[in-house]
Amino acid sequence: MGKISSLDAFFKPKSVAIVGASSDPKKVGNTALKNLVSMGYQGKVFPVNPREDSILGFRCYKNMLEIPEPVDVCVLLVSADLTMQVANELVQRKSRYDDVTAAVCMSAGFGELNTGEGKQRERDLVQTLRSASIRLIGPNCVGVFDTYSGFNTNFDIADYPKGGVSFLTQSGAFANSYLFWAERLRLIGVSKFASIGNMADVTMGELLNYLKDDESTRVIALYMEGFSNPREFFKVAREVSAVKPIVVMKTGKSEVGSKAALSHTGSVAGSDAIYEGAFKQAGIIRARTILEFYDTVRAFAKQPVPEGNRVSILTHMGGPGTICIDEISATNELQLAKLSPETEKVLKSICAPMANIGHPDGYVDLTAAHYENLHNQVLQILFQDKNVDTVLQILAPSAFLDQTLLVKEIVAASQAKQGGKTFLNAVTFGDFAHEVRQGLEDAGMPTFEYTDMLARVAGNMANYAAYRKAHAAQTGISKYQPNPKNRSAEIIASALKKGRLSLLEPEAYEVCNEYGIKVPPFRLMDSVESAIAAANEIGYPVALKVVSEEILHKTDAGGVMLGITSDSAMKASYEQLVANVKKAAPSLSKMNVLIQKMMPSNTELVIGALRDKSFGPAVMFGMGGIYVEALKMVGFRLSPISLDDAKKLIQQTLPPVLIKGVRGRGPMHVDSIANVLVSLGQLLEEQPQIEEVDFNPVFPYQDGCIAVDARIIISSSR
Repeated sequence: MGKISSLDAFFKPKSVAIVGASSDPKKVGNTALKNLVSMGYQGKVFPVNPREDSILGFRCYKNMLEIPEPVDVCVLLVSADLTMQVANELVQRKSRYDDVTAAVCMSAGFGELNTGEGKQRERDLVQTLRSASIRLIGPNCVGVFDTYSGFNTNFDIADYPKGGVSFLTQSGAFANSYLFWAERLRLIGVSKFASIGNMADVTMGELLNYLKDDESTRVIALYMEGFSNPREFFKVAREVSAVKPIVVMKTGKSEVGSKAALSHTGSVAGSDAIYEGAFKQAGIIRARTILEFYDTVRAFAKQPVPEGNRVSILTHMGGPGTICIDEISATNELQLAKLSPETEKVLKSICAPMANIGHPDGYVDLTAAHYENLHNQVLQILFQDKNVDTVLQILAPSAFLDQTLLVKEIVAASQAKQGGKTFLNAVTFGDFAHEVRQGLEDAGMPTFEYTDMLARVAGNMANYAAYRKAHAAQTGISKYQPNPKNRSAEIIASALKKGRLSLLEPEAYEVCNEYGIKVPPFRLMDSVESAIAAANEIGYPVALKVVSEEILHKTDAGGVMLGITSDSAMKASYEQLVANVKKAAPSLSKMNVLIQKMMPSNTELVIGALRDKSFGPAVMFGMGGIYVEALKMVGFRLSPISLDDAKKLIQQTLPPVLIKGVRGRGPMHVDSIANVLVSLGQLLEEQPQIEEVDFNPVFPYQDGCIAVDARIIISSSR
């Protein structure tokens, strides 16, 4: 998706008409006009209200057709019932003067009502404006603003400091509350703001792509509740996050799986689970709490992206420092930096004898024997250490320190630092905390109240840095090109022709083999003699499974025999299986038996895929076996999935100790598991009739992995 140049009209218009402007201070039509003036907009302003002659010193017009000068954007503040009248005026105006290119509809009473009337009103509004190539933000929003151009339609925000945060939100109230919260300490400055409301025309993806090239935007903050075409959004987001950090607060965890739980994959899939995986795949930082969202956004706005994940902690209080270390240790996002011998030597020479230098790695506790200039000296030394990517300083301003001088020394050290070192501060408590925080914030250094949040934000920044490096390394890799496998297509077509909604087990194994997904050796036989011969060819121990289109649940019918180790046991098991199945299904016309090699037991994984109605094809990975639905220790990625994405999915889903091997089990062969995920994504891309795939369990070994059981669900609707 290229840059949509028409979106400039929403942020940098030369003229604006405000339909519904009012001289009544209690109405939003008055507040919106005041706020436009307060932010310093220098373009032409045309209030429109048939009952007014002038408002706030501006001449008022009866309707859109009466305005004699060019109009770039129109703001609709009238009731929903009147919006179509205005829309029709805009179409007429466009045909006469070819000027209006954008509209912001802040009125409510449309699709958000979830009524037939509201939805139809929204469709009519969009279709009417589109007929004249007029783009629409909204309806049901609080509008847009750009602090650099001064354009503002937000009726709550009158003015705001300029800065690097651009905010896209589906909730105007949430975004406005963030800005009010941050305003007290001047924690952030804003570039652009867009409340998109019902997103009836202009999408969040379009606005995201627009901000990619906006010079004044350093970080993009998103508040999302969900939308109908997330795949297109994430396609854009992946390219944008390679250039600028995106931080999201995503609400809404209702499940929207494409079907009821037809498989393990379907039972653990839901909109939020897939959103979570897609965020990681696209390099978007998802905040777990409101405060984490607030703090992560402003850290990116004021500090450079770190080079890596190595952190040093500078404190003069043991307790808060330990809390910060605990938070770092609880995740795999950061590692404590190993200070160079030169750094440790110099620090020991200038700090008090009781100071803790490098225990644990990267930790510097000055103790109570600290003073203003000492912070300057220590910070400069840490900034110069090539083993340190980020410095986290923890302060509790004390009565015996000169707070103004302390801030001055810290600012001087920060200004002297070389390269892209990231510097974050926690100012925890005390009568002077506000003074110190304000001084540091004004100098471009974000401050935090809690030391665990300090570590969490640093981890988010390090994760983004790793994504951007990985994305840059992939530049030039050819795009995925589908290449459907003919045998698999034939198997699926044959099953659908027979009216089946799932492949038989040996059919599923054939598909796996064609796509390079390893399954246990198997044979399909129809007599005890051939079964014995197949078992000897494969090698004991083996399992027997009934294969029939008329038997949906093999275990319930007694059609599964496990742990067969000899010819005599095979004969007895085969005869028992046949007897069980005939008793369970006396009218069974035809039955084959699958002889399958039993694989050595190992950690049980689950690998799956589904075609979600919103996201399209997605792959799933996690802990398998009987607990997959209860524990839901799984992760998702949209397909097609790259090998790097697949490896990250594995590493972000399983505990590291499990991957490395535990209780006598060797390390998992991560590359082979990742290859299965890549192949599974390829399978869904190339075989559109497949709805769900479930491999459970998958056994990981030191030299590869095996899908022990395979289930493939299909549909004729595609």
